[in-house]
Amino acid sequence: MSFLSKQWEGVLSSVPILDFDEGDENDNNLVRHRKFVDNILKRSLELCEKEKQKQLLDKFRLCMTRYLSADATVVNKWLRYSMERSVKELDISLRVDKSYWLWGGLRSYYCLSRKALANANSITTLNLEYMRIKNISRFGSSTAKPIRLLPSLKAMSLKNVHFDTNALLYLTGECPSMESLSLTSCSFANFEICVSNSSLRSFGVKQCKAGEIRVYEAVNLESLTVVSSSFELESMIFRECYNLKYMNIFARHLKVFQLDGCYDVKATINAPKLCDFNFEGYLKSEFSLKAPKLWSASILLWDNWDGEFLNFDGPWKHLPRLRDFLGEFKATKGMTLLVSHFKALIFPKEFRETFSSSSPKLLNLKVLDLAMENAPTNMRDKKHLTNSLLWMAPTLQEINQLEYNEELEMYE
Repeated sequence: MSFLSKQWEGVLSSVPILDFDEGDENDNNLVRHRKFVDNILKRSLELCEKEKQKQLLDKFRLCMTRYLSADATVVNKWLRYSMERSVKELDISLRVDKSYWLWGGLRSYYCLSRKALANANSITTLNLEYMRIKNISRFGSSTAKPIRLLPSLKAMSLKNVHFDTNALLYLTGECPSMESLSLTSCSFANFEICVSNSSLRSFGVKQCKAGEIRVYEAVNLESLTVVSSSFELESMIFRECYNLKYMNIFARHLKVFQLDGCYDVKATINAPKLCDFNFEGYLKSEFSLKAPKLWSASILLWDNWDGEFLNFDGPWKHLPRLRDFLGEFKATKGMTLLVSHFKALIFPKEFRETFSSSSPKLLNLKVLDLAMENAPTNMRDKKHLTNSLLWMAPTLQEINQLEYNEELEMYE
């Protein structure tokens, strides 16, 4: 570096991409690491800071394979410098040496704070790996309306990142333009993944150490993928995800699933221990459900089946879809079903005879709690409804009619 310094002057500050990679992660040579920090990182930074005119930076990447807490200062300086050059893509990986980790644990990680992101206005892509992120809440800020930390961010990928309590919630809250979020092998102080972001379109979670996922007010979310085979992710709750189109979930230990507010989703859920399923939305939604231990399902259909009944192009239009929809819950023992009109649940005799042999059935259902805004009022309609329900659930032993309005309040 000393020999090349004169030739490099003016070069580093003019290139649109800066990429520093320490190399082999299996090499535990701390002397070599020290040379990388002192002779490469620090010296390069000195050369860059000497230049008065600096070109905008498209990408800054820093990969360390033997990060030490003593390196935090140079990392901070490089972050500050890249932001001064309006960096667009920031890619930081600070893997801690295994022996160092055994002594320091989480304290060995580089800790990303609100201060480190104070001038991150230009970043559109953020990739972080092997670090700890503090709770960057704006609570207590002296500014009446604090500026968002990451106003231009579109995509964020986080791997092997540890989050302090509520750190992920507040971090994503600082990203008003974020469209893609990916979490891989991350851990959480409160064992919970919580996200609320109205601009988010794609969200992926893979092998993270968390017991619960909660997503709410993600009104533009279209695609969701969750893979959890090793850790005890037991609960997933999604609310106000109105535009969700695709959902793919494999969660070996999942027990509770709730999706409230969905118009048209195609969902594949493989959850061998799932016992409680809750859904609010429209019949356009399609579920492919592998849940052999499902015990109860609560379904509130928002479709408007009242008045003239019912804007169908001919008879039976909605019935095949309703049959297939309910048939996915064939393992459940108990079900709570809410619809606006009882006629939506009546399968005519001709339909039952035509599709009897090929129809999926609720073969294990014993108890059905049924709530209808427009319930049958005469014996003839009640008989037709009972016959239809028994055709769909031949093992049904008990039908309980609930007050529709009271049941709605339970779901609000």
